[in-house]
Amino acid sequence: MKQFLFLYNKNSFHSPLSFGEGLGVRLFFLLILFFCTALQAQQPHLSREEYRDRVEKYSQILKQQHLKTIASREGRKIAFTGFLPQVDLSGEGTLNLKELKAWNGEPGEYRNHTYQGVFVVAQPLYTGGALQAQNRIAKADEQLSKLSEELTLDQIHYQSDAIYWNASSARALLDAAAQYQEVVQQQYNIIQDRFEDGMISRTDLLMISTRRKEAELQYINARQNYTLALQKLNILMGEAPNAPVDSLCAIGVVCPPVTILSLDDVLQRRADYASTEVNIIKSEAQRKAAISQYNPQVNMFVTGGWATASPNLGFDVKFTPILGMNVNIPILRWGARFKANRQQKAYIGIQKLQQSYVTDNIKEELAAALTKLEETNYQVQTAEENKELAEENLDLATFSYNEGKASMVDVLSAQLSWTQAHTSLINAYLAAKMAVSEYRKVISE
Repeated sequence: MKQFLFLYNKNSFHSPLSFGEGLGVRLFFLLILFFCTALQAQQPHLSREEYRDRVEKYSQILKQQHLKTIASREGRKIAFTGFLPQVDLSGEGTLNLKELKAWNGEPGEYRNHTYQGVFVVAQPLYTGGALQAQNRIAKADEQLSKLSEELTLDQIHYQSDAIYWNASSARALLDAAAQYQEVVQQQYNIIQDRFEDGMISRTDLLMISTRRKEAELQYINARQNYTLALQKLNILMGEAPNAPVDSLCAIGVVCPPVTILSLDDVLQRRADYASTEVNIIKSEAQRKAAISQYNPQVNMFVTGGWATASPNLGFDVKFTPILGMNVNIPILRWGARFKANRQQKAYIGIQKLQQSYVTDNIKEELAAALTKLEETNYQVQTAEENKELAEENLDLATFSYNEGKASMVDVLSAQLSWTQAHTSLINAYLAAKMAVSEYRKVISE
């Protein structure tokens, strides 16, 4: 492009419009160059939220739980049909094979066949509270399935965040290992030149050579960990293990501040705590269903049909409607009703104690999450200060060694402190990200 502009400028002296044309061409090519640079700088980015959505869309566990919710919904609809009339239709026919010729004849003569068709319409009027209890149980099961699906979704979100930030930290460790390897290599080049010039002993060269191999090994391990982290990242969202991955958020990126909630607010948001309340309601419905069998039962039915006499003498078959009612009143069950009632109340007490147990667990999780949020901030702050000190120490030790005022041991110690400080900072960043994810899981956000 520079050659083209030079030729154009050389020829522009022969044209009165050369200055304006040259300026326009320069601007045109500068815009093209800027546009191409911007396109190269833009890389596909996979945010934490986008990754979470992709994991949620692929998750087989969540799909299974959703199917369980659908099954519970249909079970609730099935339970409601108990309130509706039931209609049955039945038919029966016989043929006497020894009297095959007696199919037709005069009225009063024997026929070799009989038949009947009956329909029944039954409607329960009072079932002792069994139908209402069964419907409440079915509704509770549906609600429990929904809450279980919500709880599964929270766990999937936490798992996706853990995998995402672990991959991001593995990338940061890989970059730090590469930077550490470069620092050691630069010092190795200086020492090797000095050794060849006879200015230092072979001991220093061997020491820095050993450190260079250690840096290389550290880079290989970091590369392996990063590859494994990307494989987990891909598998969790349904991609091939070695599929290319877009750039991730840096592990040191600042997360939006979280909202601190009280225990009462957290309890109202938690699916496992809501499940305990539903289980108490379900246990109460199960108690009523258990004692309903000791209550009176009243059913009404309408039946009718057509049937030949037995034996069939060929008379006209007429429709016979019948209206009936069935009443069953339990009289003596030797105290079974009271025993069943006490048994079911014991189950209700178990569910209430389970609610108290879940409350204590949530209280413990919330306290731990708040503590981690606070302490990890201090860890990050201290790790950042430690990294700055380690970098300054490495620069000073390297400079002093090159000036002959420090030993190789001082340089190696400074290098070790440098890589440990970078690793500690990345681990502190990861702990802070996981603390935020854990708190969001605790408050079901």
